[in-house]
Amino acid sequence: MLAGALACCAFLPATGAAGASLGTPSRPAPLTIPAMQRWHPATGVWRFAATTAVEVRRRHGAAAREARVLAADLGRQAGRAVAVVVASEPTAGDIVMRTVARSRRLGSEGYRLDVGRALTIEASTGAGLFYGGRSLLQMLRQGSTLPCGTAVDWPRYPQRGLMVDASRTTYSTAWVLREIRRLAALKLNVLHLHLTDDQRWALGSRVFPSVVGKRPFTRADIRRIVDLARRDHVTVIPEIEMPGHMAAFLVHHKRLILKPAGVASPSTVGAYTTDKLDITSPAALRAVRRILDEYLAWFPGRYFDIGSDEYLSPAEYPLFPQLETYATRRYGVGATPADAVHGFINWVDRIVRAHGKTLRIWSDQVGGVGKVAVNRDVILEWWDSISPFGDTLTVSPQTLLDRGYRIVNAGWYPNYYTTDIGPVRGKASLPGVYAGWQVNDFDGTQVGSSVTSKQQVAAASPGLLGAQMNIWGPLDETPAQTARRVEPHLAVLAQKAWDSPSPAASYAEFARDLTRVGLP
Repeated sequence: MLAGALACCAFLPATGAAGASLGTPSRPAPLTIPAMQRWHPATGVWRFAATTAVEVRRRHGAAAREARVLAADLGRQAGRAVAVVVASEPTAGDIVMRTVARSRRLGSEGYRLDVGRALTIEASTGAGLFYGGRSLLQMLRQGSTLPCGTAVDWPRYPQRGLMVDASRTTYSTAWVLREIRRLAALKLNVLHLHLTDDQRWALGSRVFPSVVGKRPFTRADIRRIVDLARRDHVTVIPEIEMPGHMAAFLVHHKRLILKPAGVASPSTVGAYTTDKLDITSPAALRAVRRILDEYLAWFPGRYFDIGSDEYLSPAEYPLFPQLETYATRRYGVGATPADAVHGFINWVDRIVRAHGKTLRIWSDQVGGVGKVAVNRDVILEWWDSISPFGDTLTVSPQTLLDRGYRIVNAGWYPNYYTTDIGPVRGKASLPGVYAGWQVNDFDGTQVGSSVTSKQQVAAASPGLLGAQMNIWGPLDETPAQTARRVEPHLAVLAQKAWDSPSPAASYAEFARDLTRVGLP
């Protein structure tokens, strides 16, 4: 469609990783965030023109689906329609999308991008094609002409994402949809929605309508969120907190509260926490089952999260002797209250697995093993090393890996975006994060400007799945301000989790690159 109108591209031969080039000073790699893993420069240019179309070989299949997505996003960015056409041979000036056989290098999210007379994106999966398209969109935001060459690109870590506390702060569906687009633009692929907590039950419910807080996400809202996320290869992970952090639920179901010894009912005492579910109660377990049955149907993704953090510390166990009695009855002499908690988690895990999903929890309740260990198929989001809540159940990342768990780095530093709470003092300094942190660095507690309890695991640990930012509320800013201010944090996380050679030597340069690349 643009034959003869472009400079000819002379390609360098493709090489393996050992011979890969990131360009030269005169022909540097095109700028993307995260940066591309490999770039082999060639001579000439390719131009995005008024007649540029997206080509596929057939109207159906992964390539056709991703071609329609890319054409829509290119059209939105360029302010004009971009056509999708079927062609057996590439046309000069067009964008070609096609699937290829799976390769070990590209994996499930990698892609190859050839910039020549036509621009070709190849991948073995729809996700790979999509990420090749994200790179193209970033490059075209900087100008309509691209240097010729070949990129081979893939992420190091399979899970790269963001958690949003939608209980303490109310976010609109439109806000979440915009955030999905920004995550996808940075090749981040997880949106973890923390939907219930002590402050608010932020999800509608037909089963327990009385617990629902103001302005909840309805099932129709969730469908819109899930639909856009599926299009943009973002996995939505719902978190329904249990058995702790359930005050918003238990205030309406007081008979299910875990009560200290000697307390007959909530009305007889005003000095004990009401956020803990009585996991020894058959009625409480029936309520949990009804919650799970409802919300497992709302979210079609691979994962379901119950949090399970901060239920009890060992120092609190004597207040609730019924837990040890329950554990001993179920698991034998020597069982501990921790075993009762682990048994509850494993019971939920069986329900979640029966729905074809994988359970996820925060990491702080997996220690204190006596008779029962948390099932190894449960994914752990590691978040602290020295808990501010007196919890001594926390296990180190390396120990979790050694026990066969898969873990996500969600540690206090630098992955918390919050107002000053506990050991977190505001937001992490991005120059320090950019210069000195990697996904395999698990940093626990921040005191003043210093980070303590730093622990490192091997970057190549197969059980290390990746990292996530965590937006916790309440925040001293509006949701719009949060979206804008968290963007550079997400960009740094994207670069670190993709783990490609970054052309920016300092955060100041990286921030300038982010401005050039822009986000939707």
